[in-house]
Amino acid sequence: MPRIIIAKRNFYFAIFLLIICSTELLGQAEKTTLDKITELRFASDFSSLNTEYIDLILELAKSKIRENPDTTAILLKEGLDLSLSAKYKAGESRALSTYGYYYFEKGETDKALEFNLNALKIANTYNLGAEKLKALNNMALDYSIQGKDALALTQFLEALEVANTINANGKRIDINVSIAALYSKNGDYQTAITFLEIARNLSLKLMDDEIIPYTFINMASQYSTMGSFDRANEFIDKSIVFFEKSNIKDWLSHSYEQKGSIALKQKKYDEALNYLIKAEKLCDELNFAYGYALVYSALSECYLGLNDLEKAEQYGKKSLEYGDDLNVETVIKESNALLAQIYHRKGDDDKAYAYQTTYLNLYKEGADEKFKKGLGILRSKMEFENQKQQLIVDQNKEIAKQKKYVYFAIGALILLLIFFISIYRTNKLQNQYTQELQEKQNQLLQHEAELSEANKTKDKLFSIIAHDLKGPINSFYGLLELSLTGDMSKDDYNRLIPKALNNIQGISVMLNNLLEWAKAQMKGIIVEQRNLEINSVLENTIKVLTPLALKKEITIVNNVMNTNCFSDKDHLIIILRNLISNAIKFTNTKGVITISANKKNNFLEIAVADNGIGMAAETVELLFKNVHMDSTFGTDNEKGTGLGLFLCKEMAEGNGGELWVNSEENVGTTVFFTVPLSK
Repeated sequence: MPRIIIAKRNFYFAIFLLIICSTELLGQAEKTTLDKITELRFASDFSSLNTEYIDLILELAKSKIRENPDTTAILLKEGLDLSLSAKYKAGESRALSTYGYYYFEKGETDKALEFNLNALKIANTYNLGAEKLKALNNMALDYSIQGKDALALTQFLEALEVANTINANGKRIDINVSIAALYSKNGDYQTAITFLEIARNLSLKLMDDEIIPYTFINMASQYSTMGSFDRANEFIDKSIVFFEKSNIKDWLSHSYEQKGSIALKQKKYDEALNYLIKAEKLCDELNFAYGYALVYSALSECYLGLNDLEKAEQYGKKSLEYGDDLNVETVIKESNALLAQIYHRKGDDDKAYAYQTTYLNLYKEGADEKFKKGLGILRSKMEFENQKQQLIVDQNKEIAKQKKYVYFAIGALILLLIFFISIYRTNKLQNQYTQELQEKQNQLLQHEAELSEANKTKDKLFSIIAHDLKGPINSFYGLLELSLTGDMSKDDYNRLIPKALNNIQGISVMLNNLLEWAKAQMKGIIVEQRNLEINSVLENTIKVLTPLALKKEITIVNNVMNTNCFSDKDHLIIILRNLISNAIKFTNTKGVITISANKKNNFLEIAVADNGIGMAAETVELLFKNVHMDSTFGTDNEKGTGLGLFLCKEMAEGNGGELWVNSEENVGTTVFFTVPLSK
């Protein structure tokens, strides 16, 4: 060997030994690798082109990617140079794959893909199963992190075929968990559970303490996503014990972050904060960029839950910065959503709107229906393609062995062609039948949902009639009976009769809402629009509701001037009556209700505002998502049906307008609705 090459090799060896020896905390696996390298170096017959030595150099390089990337860069160059000199193709492919891993951790995704593709090319050319598996799995994981789910699934399925062929059981477990994660992410939990169970059964058969903890952390993540928190904690706790004992800091950081995220989904914010801070400290020790992205996102959500908006904003921005640098699709999306909520709570609606818009655009891109529909059949399609390729390979080998039977071989090819055509036609018919079955299933699900909704409406109506109407009417009946028989004193009469009349008035509003709702459900909303002067309608409505307001010493201020609009009069009365009744119901004694109107484009926008108890943002968001939400008691224990606001929205929209709500807890609520100004 030339002296220059020997000197160069000795230089690299001296450098990496210097870096390794200066590191205070080394995992047991790294010590073992370094011991083997040292042992080989000082052997009498040592050669730096020894493939075992090259493998150890590459193994050590990979183990240092997160803890000491500079060491990795030196070792990788040494490993690749030695592989090229020794014409060791397996080492060359592994070095390129590890470079792919190294550059992806640095956020250079294009460069990572380039190195992985070169590694895959060498593995395919020289039929290197383990190296092909490594390159495919690297690319699949990278695509998954970037949110390119279709590409990730394709690579994982191909990698799984290779893992099955070479009996790489540890990788089979990891890939099955990764595939489960993709299906879970896209809402197909049934398929996700299938792959998770395959991974779990393989883990139990393998019983390898070095592999199982890595699998368990991923399984915990998927069970947490599906809401199985007990199962998720069971797996993550086992992983934490292993990584703490082995002092594997990057995976321990993952484990703490996952433990905190599980607690976060259960709204156990203090418990979540404890684990997330542990994860952050480990990231600080390693300067672990991908770990920071995940931990900062979770910390932002945690502090938001604890109502510490300053820290929530601080970590949300950090999370978005790392997510952008590393191109981590889920982190970018979650960070934008969190920052939108944070700035909304802080009252900075411009920033909130900007972040919310970015989040919605990202969400729309991620919800590609073509991929979702193709996800369920992509696996079987890939299996078919693999089988087809295998048949072609086998047939070519047979032709090479039996050249003298060339005519027979031609006949066999024709038969094979017919076979493929038959498979193609069968596959085409199967896809057609599958699509028809899916359409019928969707129709059945829709009918089932409609029937369920009808049953819920019926149950709601019967519940109201049985409880909310029957009780007050019976009480009023008893009160009248006592009054007629003379068993009631004048003081009792003066005290109870106004309250009874108030209850009867509430029952009247309740019955009107129920009747309108039932009529709308049976016949649909019938609209008879005409030109109206809104102030006269409003004054009559206020007059009817004034006794309720006076009872609570509430002032109703009407700022609406004489203005014409084009609407169904009955609908307008119902909307105004319900909105003002709700305002009275949820306003404290001596409160103020203000009614105003403004012309906007071709519509009249009416606002009913109160300074009452208000609502949390989460409650406002759910107002119109579920018609069967339970009604909330008012400030004087007033009871409603829970249908009024929903009915108002339907009637506003039926008249060509809209209805929406702005509210802040302990500040007040404003309900807006619009009606056309003219036909």
